Formats: sequence, structure tokens, C-alpha cells
Amino acid sequence: MIFGNNEVIERAVVGDVDEIITLYRLVYGKKYPISYGTDRDLLARSIQDEISHLVLVARDLDKKVITGALIVEIDSENKIGKLLGLVVHPTFQKNKIGNHLVEFAGDHFLEKGNVLNSLYATTRTNTVGAQRVFIKNQYLPLGIFPNAHRLSQYETVTLFAKFRKGLLEKRVPVKEVVPSLMPIYSILQNLVPDLDVPTAAENLPTVASINQEAWEFEIIRAPNYVYRKFMETFPDPRDRFFPFHTPNMLIADKQGRIEIFAYFSKRDGYCTLIKATRPIAELGGSLSSLYMQLDDIGVSYIEVLVNVKLTPTITALMGGQFVPSAVYPAMREVDGKFEDYIVLSRTMEPLNFRGMSVISQFKPFIDLYVDTWKQVNLDSIEVVYGNK
Repeated sequence: MIFGNNEVIERAVVGDVDEIITLYRLVYGKKYPISYGTDRDLLARSIQDEISHLVLVARDLDKKVITGALIVEIDSENKIGKLLGLVVHPTFQKNKIGNHLVEFAGDHFLEKGNVLNSLYATTRTNTVGAQRVFIKNQYLPLGIFPNAHRLSQYETVTLFAKFRKGLLEKRVPVKEVVPSLMPIYSILQNLVPDLDVPTAAENLPTVASINQEAWEFEIIRAPNYVYRKFMETFPDPRDRFFPFHTPNMLIADKQGRIEIFAYFSKRDGYCTLIKATRPIAELGGSLSSLYMQLDDIGVSYIEVLVNVKLTPTITALMGGQFVPSAVYPAMREVDGKFEDYIVLSRTMEPLNFRGMSVISQFKPFIDLYVDTWKQVNLDSIEVVYGNK
């Protein structure tokens, strides 16, 4: 793709690795949480692996310099792609390079290609520049991840997604969901008026917790071992849905009642609970002891991705102070049907949106998160006046 004054967007080659890393450091410093910006070997392997990655660079052919980069992770099995690591050289930011990179990726996968159903991306909230790029390219705002990453401070990020033309119209949503999910669906419907949304379930199925006592857990951080055990425990790919997160940590109850596979980034305290050997709903009161042990090893943010039809799991997590923060319609295709997923998150740090910059489409998600967080964390306070 040629644009501007003799500038081009093309696949990166291994010889570009050092210049790309230098560009990341120039823009983000040494604390950039994405490994592609610091790990030369990882970036080189990604450039060479054209099945699971597309690494794009923008070049100024006259000045012979890389002016921008974008990485796309490809999950062909689940038909979903993730855009990350968008970076533009400060000297060339007026050339709309970020927009051209995002436009190229969308056209490549959703217009010309037929491998993926959707692309998604997260953006920082220290500036609205990247958010405007994704809105301009018709990406749909889907929610926020509060305090998700630690850079110079704990920072909230936004979630965008773009779908293959006509896909959302083909989606048949689950009929009923937990009533607490209806507000986030209302925000989504306001953004896409023709989108079908579920109704609130009247009779909620529940799963009784095994034990209300605080269980004790052992935490194993051995990436290769954990991954092998994960694949052995869940040999069916359909049981391993959590795109682009590979478990590197195992949380095991000391009595062997449950094992939870998770991904943990020590660099910024980010943790996702990927899959458990028993329903999380069965943990009940043991969720609090789990949080405390994760906090002890440096976890500051926990995230869970749940199919919206799994009512008992969602109810249990919300009872354990998780808050719905994003919704991803038609995220997964199963037997030709498209299923919605909800992102539930729990921050272990004080909630702080000070200094955050967002485009107007994200304001309803922030307001909803704050209101729900207050209900979950504050409205249950019992105040006793006088003698009782």
C-alpha cells in the first residue's frame, strides 16, 4: 500500500527488528508492557510466522526509515485477530500513519481475506489519538479495562472491535442473560441501534458453592509445565477458548478440589483466569482467599472472559466483587452460530480515572462501571447508629 509522499505499508522483514524495537523505546520508553517492543527474538519469530502473525511497517522510502509499526496476532481456529503495538515515529505523526496501518489490517483481514470474523484492539487512555484512529476505521467501542496495565501508573485501556460485513446481522443472541448485564447491552444497542440484545432472565439458575470456608491455594509459576498440563487437562480445543492468552501460572487448591489455569504478567500486575477444572461458581467464599494470595504475588488486576449464557459463573463472580467492564458480541463462532462474551474485571488497586482521556463513546461505559463498582463495593456497608 502506497500513501503520502513515497511512503509504503508492507510486511516487516527480520532485518527490521532492531529499528522497530528502537522505535518502541523512542515512543514508550523501557517500560512498555508488550513483549514485542522489548524482546528481539519474539519479534523476529513473529515476523517469520505468517500463519499466526502479520507484522506491518510503514516506511518512508526517501528517508529510508520505518515511520510506524503494527502487529496483528491471528487465531485462525477461533477466527479472531488482535491488533497491538501500534506505534508511530514522533517526527511523522502528521502523516496519518497510524490510520493507514489500521486501515490496511482491516482491509487485509475483513475485506479481502476470509479467515477472520473480527479484529479487536485495546488503546491507552493517556491520549485519544489511537481511539480516534479506530473510530475513523469503523471499530465499535465495547468497554474498558480499569487499572489493567501498569506503566508510569495504573492505566485504564479501552476495547474496540470490528466485524466482517453482515456478521452482526447474522448473530442470534442468547434469549436471556443476568439482569446485571442489561445496562452494558443497552449501551451497545445505543451504539448499534439495529443490534438484537437479550432480555433479563427472571429465573436464574444457580450453582451452590462447595464450601463457604476459605480454601488455601498453591501457585505454580512454571510456564512450560503449566502449558503442558493445560493441554493435557483440556485436549479439546473448544474447551480452551481465551484468544491470545497462554496460561503460564497454575492456581491449585491444596486439597486438589480445583485447578485454575491463568496468565500473569509480573511486569504490570495483569492477570487473566483462563480455565478451571470445576466451575468458578463453586468457589463461593473462597474467592476472597484467592484474591489475597494473588495480591501477595503482585497481581493488581484480574480479568475473566465468560460466555454470557453462563449465568451461574457470572453471578458468582459478581458476588465476588467482579464488575462487567466490556461486552464482545459475536466473539466466538460455534457450529455456525455466533456467541457473545462478557469481560468481568476486578482491580486490586484504588479505582482512579484521574487524567484519563477518552472519546465520548466510552463515557457511558465508564459511568456504568463506576456505578456498578459502588454497588458492589460500597452499598453493602452496614452503618449502626446508637445502641443496638
